[in-house]
Amino acid sequence: MEKAAEGFNAVNAVRHVVLIDDEDDCTFVSKLVLKKAGFNGRVSCFTSGAEALEWFRTVPQDELPDLVFVDINMPAMTGFQMLEACEREGLFPNSRSTVIMFSGSILPMDIERAHAFPFVAAYAEKALDVDRFRQFCADHIRKHAA
Repeated sequence: MEKAAEGFNAVNAVRHVVLIDDEDDCTFVSKLVLKKAGFNGRVSCFTSGAEALEWFRTVPQDELPDLVFVDINMPAMTGFQMLEACEREGLFPNSRSTVIMFSGSILPMDIERAHAFPFVAAYAEKALDVDRFRQFCADHIRKHAA
C-alpha cells in the first residue's frame, strides 16, 4: 500500500504531461488512464514528431513538461528522429523533463536504441496503465528531488 500511496502522491506533484503519438485512439486511452490515476495537470498532445519538435523549440523553460511520452513509429518523423533533433539542438536533456519511449514495438533493437539516448528514462509498451503511470510519476519526482 505504501508504494501505491507514493505513486498517487507523485501524480499530484506532476504538473504537465506531453503525449506524442500519431494514433488518436492511443492518445484518447492514455488521457483516460491519466485521469483515472488522479492526474489533474496539463496534458499537451502532438500527432507528429515535427509538431512536437517545433513546440519544444518555442516553449519557455518554466513551461517544460514533467513527463514526455514519445511514440517510435510515426509518419514523416519517427520518435527516434525527433529525439535526435532535440538532442542536437540542446532541447534534451533539460532540467525539467523525463522522457519515456512509448511504443507498441517489443523489438530488442527498438528498446536498445531508446536506451541509447542518455535522457530516455524508460521504455514502455502501449497501452499505458494506471500503475505504470504512477510509477513514472514517482520516479520523476524522486529524480528531480535529488
